[in-house]
Amino acid sequence: MRKIVVYQSGTGFTAKYAGWIAEELGCEAREYKSVKANDLLGFDMVIYGGWIMANMVVGYDKIKALNLKNVIVFGVGMSVPSVETAEKIASQNQIPCDRFFYFEGGYNPDKLGFAKKMMVNMIKKSIEKKEEKTAEEQHMLASFAGADYTDREATKKLIEKVYAEGGNESK
Repeated sequence: MRKIVVYQSGTGFTAKYAGWIAEELGCEAREYKSVKANDLLGFDMVIYGGWIMANMVVGYDKIKALNLKNVIVFGVGMSVPSVETAEKIASQNQIPCDRFFYFEGGYNPDKLGFAKKMMVNMIKKSIEKKEEKTAEEQHMLASFAGADYTDREATKKLIEKVYAEGGNESK
């Protein structure tokens, strides 16, 4: 089975997961901007990863528009992983829950542009104003100083899904 990992990464965390997944599957990981849409048609399976912004998997709309027959998606964000988080993101992006995997990334302010830094600062200020913060909000505030929560072990279920669908042969 010919497979490829394609990703869009804003600050490097999605790229890290893409690399780990490709290494485990014995296939190539490539940034979406370096891949021609027609090239993806030649693969039996495409594993797409994008970072999460407002519960949307960045770039997934382009992959979805290709109508590929076998796509598995992962999203990387700042929320603590949970079934609820994954289901909410999958639903909002119209991805079947069994084909979506959520991984926690982190926050690297040095790799963000001005506009994204301003958005993050607005989120941070709105959380800081709250008298009672949820555990999730406290976690986010702690992360805003810079954090890396990536975990290679988190990719195991995605890898198992690929193997279950016959993706255990090398590219």
